[in-house]
Amino acid sequence: MEIASGAPVQTATGPVLEAFDLYRFFHTGDDETLALRGVSLTVAAGEIVVVVGASGSGKSTLLNCLAGLDEPDGGYVVLLGERLTRRPEAERASRRAAHVGVLLQAGNLFPSLTVAENVRLQMAMARVREPGRVDQLLEQVGLADRHGALPSQLSGGEAARAGLAVALAASPKLLLADEPTGEVDAATEAKLLAIFADRRKSGAATVIATHSPAVAALADRVVHLVDGRIVDGEAAHV
Repeated sequence: MEIASGAPVQTATGPVLEAFDLYRFFHTGDDETLALRGVSLTVAAGEIVVVVGASGSGKSTLLNCLAGLDEPDGGYVVLLGERLTRRPEAERASRRAAHVGVLLQAGNLFPSLTVAENVRLQMAMARVREPGRVDQLLEQVGLADRHGALPSQLSGGEAARAGLAVALAASPKLLLADEPTGEVDAATEAKLLAIFADRRKSGAATVIATHSPAVAALADRVVHLVDGRIVDGEAAHV
């Protein structure tokens, strides 16, 4: 299924992200779970791609492989024209810090740092020096009054929004977000959708795993995962 919502911005250097025939297996004793089964995906600059599917369909595993946080058992990922898969972890981490913002469902914040300090740390890792950016990001995600809060003092929705601010700290060319609006109300979700729409206008790419119809409606493309495979819209509902 494809939802038109503004044409993606093409660049002379090609796609921001390409994934080729990704496979990922997990083993528990004698049992083997096939989390990804030959997933291929291309994301252009200025494009919002939403990945939908039931719990256990492989959405989070796919995002982890795209980010280089997890290595696929087969296939590979190319980021900005250079292979990301099967590179030393230090190299993958450096490229993530420079070009990729990652929002997972948990574990996005250092527990001993305040919300503002978490954002500043990500900016420092990416060597971004932009006065006022921390305040701007926290205002955008609706956490202007939570600068000094520790992660343990945040609600689930606040923690997700703080994690999104961290993911956006370095103005990444690619954002990978797992359920960014899962624990927020409709008004807050609308604010986050505006952030994603602004990224599209600036030519940045975004991949979002979600169950939210509102997020899916914003997408340029909706990709359906079923049992680790991409299927068309009709097959997704069979």
